[in-house]
Amino acid sequence: MLTVPPKCWPLSTSNEILFNVVAHLVTGDDIDVKTLLNLCRSSRVLLDIAQPALYTCVRITEPAVDPLKPLKIFLRTLMERPSLSKETQELALINDRHLHFTAQIEAPCTLLERVHELQADSSIFSKLKTFHLHKKYEQGPVNIKEYIHLMRYPSFKRFSTENDVPHIIGEPRAINTLTQSAVELLWCIAPLPTMRQLLDVCPRLTLFEFVVPDRARYTSMLDVGHEPLVGPQELVEALLKTHSHTLKSLRLDFHHFYDISDPDMLEELEQLGETPEDCWMTYSSMRGFENLTHMTIEFQKLVKVHKLPASLESLNLELCEFADLNKEFLDDLIQLKEKWCPVIESVTVSGLEKTNEDGRTLTFLGVGYQLRIQSYQLLITG
Repeated sequence: MLTVPPKCWPLSTSNEILFNVVAHLVTGDDIDVKTLLNLCRSSRVLLDIAQPALYTCVRITEPAVDPLKPLKIFLRTLMERPSLSKETQELALINDRHLHFTAQIEAPCTLLERVHELQADSSIFSKLKTFHLHKKYEQGPVNIKEYIHLMRYPSFKRFSTENDVPHIIGEPRAINTLTQSAVELLWCIAPLPTMRQLLDVCPRLTLFEFVVPDRARYTSMLDVGHEPLVGPQELVEALLKTHSHTLKSLRLDFHHFYDISDPDMLEELEQLGETPEDCWMTYSSMRGFENLTHMTIEFQKLVKVHKLPASLESLNLELCEFADLNKEFLDDLIQLKEKWCPVIESVTVSGLEKTNEDGRTLTFLGVGYQLRIQSYQLLITG
């Protein structure tokens, strides 16, 4: 919200009234944006008063003939009139297909690099708070690499994305959200270097969610490139290195990537002389997290219960193959509160039924906390 008129404006009683009126139009709503635009077109005096307010919230759409034209004009205007960039607090980029790399359209990295170059001058985008990417040109996961640097902008608060992917019951929405304290990557595939860059720009991180999208939900992923997906072990180690003191909530789901029950994977581990407990495809010890209280991870990738943090209060182990829930693992869960997690309150182990029977829940009593084994029905047709 604008509260003080720029010093360059010649103030009069009428101008003060106009400024107060314009200040109430800095909302980003379509109607208010159109009103500001009409004021800019009315007279030179109104242009001087309304234009800075208009630039507090910028919404860029793309014509079919030249998708990049509006964005180029916007960036050129900021270069020619840096005072306007000081007012920009919100930037919504509604993409049609301009991140799609073709000979006619610039690559996304080129666009973002140009924006970051402009920001190197502290007066450019100094008040930018949000950047929203609406990806419509393909259904694949978003590559967040070129957007991470936005988190270093002095006033930046939130980067978010959305995809036009049909929602599936039981699956997360196709969105990503980055703030200084929370990372929610629900439609993203990233290698280890990108994850490390992201963790470095979020020093106050308390919540981290990374759910690899189900490959059945998209047909292509042009953004992601060819770098390998970060592994479970190295991701946990990266989180421990940067946020062992701050992290309070963790959700990880690799969606059947790095499946250690796969015969080929088991053979590869045997050839390397490794066991599932210490291999790169499972989670390393999380005992180093000092304040982590809530965790949701895949059952298969937690090989030993003693790797859990002592501060844990709630644990969800998902995608369990019940044949792998052996007596040794179950005994460790029963002794979890007594031996490793003294403040644990609830543990739920869940997986799919492979019969036509109804889903069932088994609750253990007398273990000092709520322990449930919960199955979901897998519908079998044909």
